[in-house]
Amino acid sequence: MATTLVERIKHFNAGCDPNILSLKYRAMRESAFAFYRGTCHLFYEDWPLRSALNDAPAVWICGDLHLENFGSYKAENRLVYFGLTDFDEAVLAPCTWDVARMVTSIFVAAQQLKISQP
Repeated sequence: MATTLVERIKHFNAGCDPNILSLKYRAMRESAFAFYRGTCHLFYEDWPLRSALNDAPAVWICGDLHLENFGSYKAENRLVYFGLTDFDEAVLAPCTWDVARMVTSIFVAAQQLKISQP
């Protein structure tokens, strides 16, 4: 079982294409927010087993909801939509988990975006 943060990240990414993984690790070194984006598994691995947030109704969540997973895209009907753009971590889970991940992403990104308290 992986115990250090580096071991946990390597274990999770085992089997990934080495070239793509190299790009991912390089991007993750650029900022705390980039690291947060690239380590969704750590968020949920460290999620408390006992939390009032776990008692919420189960729904299909994005699983990796953060600021950069919103955007515009053109659908098959050729119309442009704005919404969630990344569902590779989607899972049936308490609806509060996506909210918690999104709020955390705002706090993590605040320094990089130069957002300060009034």
